Amino acid sequence: MQILTELYDPLRFLIIEVQKQLDAVNLFFETGEHKAAEISLKRVDYIDNIHVNLLNRASVYLTDNNDEETQITVQSYEHLNQSLKALSRQLQAIVFQAKQSSSALKLLRKKAVFKAIKDLQIGLELIEPAIESESSTLAIDICRLKVHIDKRCDQQLEKYKTRLKKGQQTESLLNASFILRDISEMGEALLRIGEGIISANMGQMIQIDRYHSLEATLSALQLSPQEDALSIRAMGETKSGCTISGVMNAEESEGQMLAVFKEGDKTKLKEEKTGIESWHEIFPGIAPKVYSYHKNGNKAALLFEYLTGDTFETLLVEKDRKNLKAALNTLFNTLRKIWQETQSDEVHPAHYMRQLKKRLHDIYDVHPDFKLQTVSINGVKNQALGQLIDAAEDVEETLSCPPSVYIHGDFNLDNIIYDPLENEINFIDLHRSEYLDFVQDLSVLMVSCYRLSNFDSQVRKLIAQTMQAIYQFGSDYAEGINDTSYHLRMALGLSRSFLSSTRFVLDKEHAKSMHFRGRYLIEQVIRLTDEERLTYRIPKEIFHD
Repeated sequence: MQILTELYDPLRFLIIEVQKQLDAVNLFFETGEHKAAEISLKRVDYIDNIHVNLLNRASVYLTDNNDEETQITVQSYEHLNQSLKALSRQLQAIVFQAKQSSSALKLLRKKAVFKAIKDLQIGLELIEPAIESESSTLAIDICRLKVHIDKRCDQQLEKYKTRLKKGQQTESLLNASFILRDISEMGEALLRIGEGIISANMGQMIQIDRYHSLEATLSALQLSPQEDALSIRAMGETKSGCTISGVMNAEESEGQMLAVFKEGDKTKLKEEKTGIESWHEIFPGIAPKVYSYHKNGNKAALLFEYLTGDTFETLLVEKDRKNLKAALNTLFNTLRKIWQETQSDEVHPAHYMRQLKKRLHDIYDVHPDFKLQTVSINGVKNQALGQLIDAAEDVEETLSCPPSVYIHGDFNLDNIIYDPLENEINFIDLHRSEYLDFVQDLSVLMVSCYRLSNFDSQVRKLIAQTMQAIYQFGSDYAEGINDTSYHLRMALGLSRSFLSSTRFVLDKEHAKSMHFRGRYLIEQVIRLTDEERLTYRIPKEIFHD
């Protein structure tokens, strides 16, 4: 962990004061002398002052030093500061409780309790060496102490429970149990301290379970997160809550990306692993290689190949017209090949309106004003969205659908990577891949373009042109396979994506623009006569602001 003298000096004083407080509490437990209890309580004011001083210094330091690496380091110092303060508060609470019940204090004079306190003392003694160490080994040792503390406290609690069932010293045993729970909670504070040090070493905030998952997955590449040659860089989060990090070679002048580490819900990552493996079988080369997969309780981690190139979002935002045009052409050619090779004999409609119904509550949670009831103005009815969706669903049931193809399932701009050097397309985030109507992927992609919260006039113009190009590509493909309902299904697919995507958009005007486009497309479709459906085309104005 990087030593920042302005922050490390007060942190060391804070550690010393908390150690003194813990020693006084230990003495109070051993002797029952209230003098020892008062000594521990007097430390609280010193600790509070140092805590506030460290917070102020961290704020000033960040004002003068605002690079990403420094931010993580300062956050780690603040993390340690808050955890030590929490530990001090729990010590204070324990003393107050024990002072009120001398009989409970006597019950706490057990080997397991004193061993738990000894573990806390060891943890505090390890903080400075762990900070100054070049590896995370000592920080991991601090985290592991929580397991020992929990085990010792749980052993003693079981003995208390047995006696409680017999109706012995009920009040005293309950008070002792509450105090024991607080001692166990202090192990949590030690865990957070260890995680703070590991986070500073890793260059991103990380929990110990995630660290162990990273350690386990990196072993597939014969690497360790503690190697000086490695750098771990945060890359973002998915909407499903998974965190994504890049594993880099720190020795390279620009930092060579070795792999991508993704950690989160076990079910989601298992689905993604399965999705990647299915793509390797169906269309080799389109998905990244999986290096390793590690499960830990209800969490899991994936380590997979880092794919070079830019996402389509980057190409749009950076107004890279030349590469965007080349990327779209390559994408369209790639999709044609995938759809030709994976075309099924079965039909699997997407049921766009059914999908939309499932998301209505989430939409209304973010934008309650979209939940309009049917109103009539001068005899003209403005139907509620739910009624429009019901009517559109009836129309959708009558539409023919072509044989299904294997689709991405979450075909957003940032899940498609274009490598201009190799002129290749790759897909990532493949946990929703399945056989379905090809319009599902195209409609999601088009709305992910429109959804971008970038309102530069040139970017918006490029977004409209990209959406029009995708729509035309789909039309050409549909004509080639004699798909006669493409334009109607696309209108319903777009309305589904426009409306459901508003739950990710907090900008009111932008969300309204998407909402009105979704409603407009539904209203158009349900008002068409049978004859008009045959020649229906989506108005180009939908793609423009």
